[in-house]
Amino acid sequence: MEKAFEKILQQPVSAVMTACPLPIRPDAPLSQILERFSHSNHPLVVVESDGRLAGVITPADLITALTPGAVAGEKHLISSLDRLLKSTAQNARDLMSDEPLTVPENAKIADALHAMEHGHSSSVILINRDQQAVGCLELSDIIAYLYRSLPH
Repeated sequence: MEKAFEKILQQPVSAVMTACPLPIRPDAPLSQILERFSHSNHPLVVVESDGRLAGVITPADLITALTPGAVAGEKHLISSLDRLLKSTAQNARDLMSDEPLTVPENAKIADALHAMEHGHSSSVILINRDQQAVGCLELSDIIAYLYRSLPH
């Protein structure tokens, strides 16, 4: 079983990645962001007009914006300044994390898991050489792939 597990981890991320939700522009208003999250809790990819990845908006970013006076949780310490800035967000640029967790599109599943572990995130954005988002990968996608691939 361990050998099968190792083999799966060396598969390319393209084996498990999904298409990212439709990207939004940095000037997208908060109402559009809320509308997108009303249909899905996947991170929103924010792209510049040339298609380059500008940032990502996670459900945690949205919670931070909607609860400016809340006390930060034990696992996800959010600074008071970050809460204040996000609570006044008018558009995607104000709300997004401008250093999203990414891996190259040719990475291995093990690389994506390593990035998730070190970035304390359950998702990564796959990017090409031009820094454009080409796919999204959730931990749940990897777990489902492992379950389907391992002998039962």
